[in-house]
Amino acid sequence: MRLKRGSRGLISLVFFLAVPSLLYSGSYWWERGDEGWFFYKDPLKEGEKKEEEVKTVEVPETPPEPLFTERMKRWGEELLSRAMENPTIENVKAYMQYNNLMMRLSENFSLSWQKALMRYPELASPVPVSDVDKDLYFETEKEREREIIYELSKKGGLFFFYEGSCPYCERQAYYLNRFRVEYPFFVIKPVSLDGSMLPEFPDTVMDNGISQRLGVTTVPSLFLAFPPDRFERISTGLITAGELKRRLIWYARKIDTSFYSGFINP
Repeated sequence: MRLKRGSRGLISLVFFLAVPSLLYSGSYWWERGDEGWFFYKDPLKEGEKKEEEVKTVEVPETPPEPLFTERMKRWGEELLSRAMENPTIENVKAYMQYNNLMMRLSENFSLSWQKALMRYPELASPVPVSDVDKDLYFETEKEREREIIYELSKKGGLFFFYEGSCPYCERQAYYLNRFRVEYPFFVIKPVSLDGSMLPEFPDTVMDNGISQRLGVTTVPSLFLAFPPDRFERISTGLITAGELKRRLIWYARKIDTSFYSGFINP
């Protein structure tokens, strides 16, 4: 259908009057992002996000766990406070058990400290010392060790289980002889499991069943014996004279602290 010439003129006039309102409606149409040339945008690629959607996620920092000493101290304070506030037998007993536990932990720490000190005696002195002082220190330590082993020898001796055909037993006999030269007062009782005899131990006795009683399945084996019927396994397999000395000192501390405690501190 054709529009008459007058109608076309009227439409043109209306459009002309409407244009200023479009141009001055706050911003130009080509400046508005959702209109004009910007009504079409490339789609976001996979993995992309709008900037306004990207947020920083703050991960809460995990607080460190309290130290073992702090936990034990807090536990003891709680038990003591409970026992003081309500001194029932159960509350007092709980604190006594805690106190005994702390004493055992302290004793184990002291024992490990002493063992480390025996292995690394240079750590006993926090400041540099002269060679003369070092010689004097090591001589003093040697005397202490000798006295500890001497006191232990009054309470027990060593059982040495071996077989004559065992090369490790022969080597163990050599180390035991070195130990006997340094500590001749310490009794060593050799026991042969196969009826043979090592030349270093002419006083060897034959096994009368005691090896089975003690569960000896490997030779050489050393046991610390305390009459009448107490035995402590010292080693299964070959050990040197120095290692034997360290283990005996350790057992001396474990068995009886009354005579050993005096040698820890000068």
